[in-house]
Amino acid sequence: MIKDLMDAGWIHDPSEGFIAYLGGVWIRDTNGKKEFGFIAEERHANRNGVVHGGMLMTFMDRAFGMTSRLTSGAIRAATISLSHQFMTPMEIGQFATVTPRISRASGRTSFVDGTLFHGETPIMHAHGVWRLSSRPES
Repeated sequence: MIKDLMDAGWIHDPSEGFIAYLGGVWIRDTNGKKEFGFIAEERHANRNGVVHGGMLMTFMDRAFGMTSRLTSGAIRAATISLSHQFMTPMEIGQFATVTPRISRASGRTSFVDGTLFHGETPIMHAHGVWRLSSRPES
């Protein structure tokens, strides 16, 4: 699977801190937008044998926060709120993707939404608000 992802233009970002413990994220540019993905591993499972909701929420938080920061040019972004609606369980071994969308940005605040998919199957939808740091000087 990893070779197929790399052949399709995905780059693995091992990240740092907590996200590194979860395996990092995969990122690629698609039509000028960032797309984020992750491979569901055994360590992501809940007691039911599917991906734990907390893992899905953490992944969406990372993808949305990075999108807020990269789109705005902010140095840092911090989650103010994040709401999730689960749609379909994600199986271990699957690869899921999201292309976050900035629905509104004003000054130091960014509003983001997106749906996480495995192929054509929606897994969850989320929307949230991020606080942006000062923009770097030009």
